[in-house]
Amino acid sequence: MRLLDLVPQFDGFIIDQYGALHDGVRPYTGAIEALAAIRAAGKRAVLVTNSGKSAGANEKRLVGLGFARELYAALISSGEAARLGVEEGAFAPDFARGAKVCVVGRAGDDYEIERFPLVPAELDDAEGLLILGSDAPRVSMDEYAERLEPAAARRLPALCANPDLLMLTPSGQHPAPGAIARLYESLGGKVVYVGKPHPFIYSSAARALDGVAPRRILAVGDSPLHDVEGAAKAGFATALVRTGLSAGRDDDTLRRQAPMPPDFILEGL
Repeated sequence: MRLLDLVPQFDGFIIDQYGALHDGVRPYTGAIEALAAIRAAGKRAVLVTNSGKSAGANEKRLVGLGFARELYAALISSGEAARLGVEEGAFAPDFARGAKVCVVGRAGDDYEIERFPLVPAELDDAEGLLILGSDAPRVSMDEYAERLEPAAARRLPALCANPDLLMLTPSGQHPAPGAIARLYESLGGKVVYVGKPHPFIYSSAARALDGVAPRRILAVGDSPLHDVEGAAKAGFATALVRTGLSAGRDDDTLRRQAPMPPDFILEGL
């Protein structure tokens, strides 16, 4: 079964980006065609992604991979959701406007920090951590523990805008920002998470689908934990696609690994 087979059954689609639509280098077979079929049927797809970067940065990447902007109704990144939450005061007082934050992420990437109403700072001078990315495997988890232990000792709050535990890279799977956030919690730090499987990104996606009833929405992704569990708790039907993190795994394994079993398991989009 592929996503194309399910288009007649639903009115709205929430589709994961990395691992479901593409592998970071090229689209998966049928991904562009599936989005085109949803649009041709007069239905809407909202793309969601646990990315610390803005929606615009993610859309630019998709265009470069061959996904035309008109193929989907909206793209919601966890980084964009975190920015909006800070602007609206959702994470105050720890992350109120003007708070000084140390950004945790890949070396050389500024994650468009200027879009946040926060002030970048070195760790010694920071009032909080903004976990937007991961520099693994260049930086090991032991090294992250050594770097972050002083912040945990100071009780600095952390905002993680990408809860993914694993990320796909050309050299295989490596710890993602969510793994760094969990490490920080193990050191005694406090973390607020924005993104899948946490509720805010799903409520934002549902709003973008403009009134489609939850039972008429199908959420599609490659992660049993992030994509299936989060969407199921939001009241959507779920489909786990056997690409990305779920590539090469049989149905029984995928269902055992999912905290909440998916309604459908797809060979692809």
